[in-house]
Amino acid sequence: MITHDYMLIVLRTIQEPIDDEYHHALKRQGYRLETVAPDQDPAHLMKARPPIAACFQFDYPDLAGLASLREAKHAFPSIPLLMITQAHSEHLAVWAFRARVWDYFVQPFDMARFLEVVAKLYSVRLPEKAKAAHRDVVEVHNHIPPEARLHCSAPGDAQARLQRVVSFIDQHLHRKIVQAEVAALCGMSAFQFSRYFKRVTGITFQEYLLHRRISEAMRLLANPKVSITDVCFTVGFRDLSYFTRTFQRYVGKPPSRYRLEATESANAQAKAEPSVPATALPQLPPLLRSLNT
Repeated sequence: MITHDYMLIVLRTIQEPIDDEYHHALKRQGYRLETVAPDQDPAHLMKARPPIAACFQFDYPDLAGLASLREAKHAFPSIPLLMITQAHSEHLAVWAFRARVWDYFVQPFDMARFLEVVAKLYSVRLPEKAKAAHRDVVEVHNHIPPEARLHCSAPGDAQARLQRVVSFIDQHLHRKIVQAEVAALCGMSAFQFSRYFKRVTGITFQEYLLHRRISEAMRLLANPKVSITDVCFTVGFRDLSYFTRTFQRYVGKPPSRYRLEATESANAQAKAEPSVPATALPQLPPLLRSLNT
């Protein structure tokens, strides 16, 4: 298969497609882009004119979109696939790499690293053109991830322990989280951890966990194309009626009404009309608030 000098953008977004920042960055680097709409099959184009790489762009990955990526990889194993997504989970990342994507990016991502990956693919796929091309060298700052910085702190440092807890919760929010397994991250028993968390933060661990679940549910409900049932399971609830009751108790209205008002508010803002501010959860204690920013 002869590689053609362009990058293929395969949109698998649920919301209206937008021209993302990385599109502009690729164009500034001199790459030519071609786009496949969400309702179009990229197979014909990938077969007729194999690209340098195909970027499968998701906002909230669904079954059809992920199946499309997997089918493309099976049909064209020599074409590198990049997966770009707004929604992220540990399971999704594992699925992506098992589907043999070349690399996986969660928006907003490190643009320098993304361009470095594309440049490497360009040099591998079009070596002769890469030698003749004069592209600006991208300065890559390989920042240490926040999770790794935790190990530089003293074992007893409260903020380091809490950051470890916050990171663990955010990575596993979709499933049942047992307090004992979180306590083990801090080298404590469940009882010790319970008392420690309350003393340091001013709220219980379960209160914080529920706050995170409801907060994430509010964010997801702002997307009218994601079903309330999907939101329920994504944030770790296993019963829709229990999720609805809990959401109403904390937010003051059921998820369906919250979504309606959030949508109306967004439409009003788009028309520059005054609107009622979206319902907000009570603020977290300062220490936990700082770790969630």
